Amino acid sequence: MDAQKRRRAGALQDAAAFSVLESWLRLLAVVACGALMSCSSVLRTQVSREETVLTEREKRHMAGLLDDMAAGWDGMQRGRIAERRQAEDRYEHALTAFLREWDHHQSPRYWQTGTVFASKQQSFQIDFDPVANQQREVPPAQIDQLILPTRLKLQIGNTQAGRPGIGVPLVGHIRRTSAVKKEQPFLPPNGGNLTLTAVMELDERSGGAPRRCRLHLHNTLNVATVQVRHDERQLAANFTASKQLALSRATLLPFTLLGMFYPECIQGTSQLYCMDVYDPQRIPVVFVHGLLSNPHIWLNAVNAINADPELRAAYQPWYFLYPTAIDVTQTATRLRSSLQQARDHFDPDHDDPGMNRMVLVGHSMGGLLSRMQTIDPGDKLWDAMFSKPPQALNVSDAVRERLVSTLKFKPQPEVKRLIFVSTPHRGSNLASKGIVRRLASLIRLPFDTLLMTRQLITGNTDALSPQIRDWGFYAFLSLGMLSEKHPFYQGLNAVPIPVPHHSIIGQLGSSRWFGNSDGVVPYSSSHLNSAASEKIVPCWHGAVERPEVVQEIVRVLREHLRGKGSPLR
Repeated sequence: MDAQKRRRAGALQDAAAFSVLESWLRLLAVVACGALMSCSSVLRTQVSREETVLTEREKRHMAGLLDDMAAGWDGMQRGRIAERRQAEDRYEHALTAFLREWDHHQSPRYWQTGTVFASKQQSFQIDFDPVANQQREVPPAQIDQLILPTRLKLQIGNTQAGRPGIGVPLVGHIRRTSAVKKEQPFLPPNGGNLTLTAVMELDERSGGAPRRCRLHLHNTLNVATVQVRHDERQLAANFTASKQLALSRATLLPFTLLGMFYPECIQGTSQLYCMDVYDPQRIPVVFVHGLLSNPHIWLNAVNAINADPELRAAYQPWYFLYPTAIDVTQTATRLRSSLQQARDHFDPDHDDPGMNRMVLVGHSMGGLLSRMQTIDPGDKLWDAMFSKPPQALNVSDAVRERLVSTLKFKPQPEVKRLIFVSTPHRGSNLASKGIVRRLASLIRLPFDTLLMTRQLITGNTDALSPQIRDWGFYAFLSLGMLSEKHPFYQGLNAVPIPVPHHSIIGQLGSSRWFGNSDGVVPYSSSHLNSAASEKIVPCWHGAVERPEVVQEIVRVLREHLRGKGSPLR
């Protein structure tokens, strides 16, 4: 009797604890919604900057900064080396202050070529030369805000990438308005953040006319040197700041919480996103995050690519954002569709050399999504989950078509290499735990997914695999599909991976606590006999940002460049 009372008391305590957990998760989801609706950061992503007119007082103040900048520019052309360096510092300091003031008073989108700034000493006319190639230079009219890297807080442990030289490194922020979204459908949810460096060239004085200045916003991913009078100078660059904003933890964290517990809230944002101006020569590297995660985890890997001149010239980082509660097969279909849309948008003739050598890097469940872009499963995935053909299922035509598209598909021909990081190719026993099953009960699936699942469970019990029939709704969640008992893996591992692939596997050591795993996925699940390389790192499952993991990703990307037909410039 005492044992029965203890069990009952334990069950009540567990229920109470889970009730508290549920309340906290719902509160976090509400906070996430609020954060998503009103993001507060240095980006004016939610604040429309109306066109303004500079006052004469503002122009006089800014003209004083141009006086100082002109003195620095003229001093760079003469004197000793130390004096020229001091003049260059003066030029860049004044140019930084001028751009900060102009951006503060007026969005670059409304800057007018030919604007005159007059001080007591002299006057200046700021001109913008026509931009013939936006991969090398971006016109101010496309920029909503210029952000100085000094305004951003550096995260401890994050990789930093830059280059010394002349000019003022900036981030050119583009707001994701409805009009911009139509023109640039793959612009990230928090807007575009371009890697720019500003250089102001000054002509010689010409009588009493305003001194002509030409402002250039160089795309430093493609421009390494600039002409200063008669000298070719290295262009300064900060490659980290733009990616720190593009992959901001503050702006992406809400997607983690909502994507797990209220996936319908962010379903419309599930797609590929490009972090830079598209370059047909560069190879897209698509980063795919895992369960209860977001693209912020790839910041160090992206910075490492941009820190290496060879990789920076060869690759363009993209990422895939998705609600992680949705099952693997449906999300893989969404990724496949987004890859096709991106190909048709950027490369309608399907002949860009970079696009044809795409690399996918996936962490955990993201590795499964990446793997499913390269395989041709035939009937193997279907037969693993259903004992009847599609036409024999008692479902609507829309549901039948959806099921077929998720389980019977063709590979994406542009994907030529895969990098798996802690990927459960045979599932994880953690997803079979009771607490995980209870956690899954908090998930609010989209209506169309609920409708599909209800039709399958209520009218097709004789056609479902026994495991799916016993699990019910849980079998159609990502958590359920990550269980090593899910029949999905029988079909998946019966299909060979036809492209070179590499494994990065975390291992915390062999012990009764971790069982030769990374704490979540056992080695036996992450290991692939077919992998071209396998790197064991002493990291737990989520340590994607660790140097050992980043270094291995970089090594594989270098190896990819040595393949035939590299577009490396």
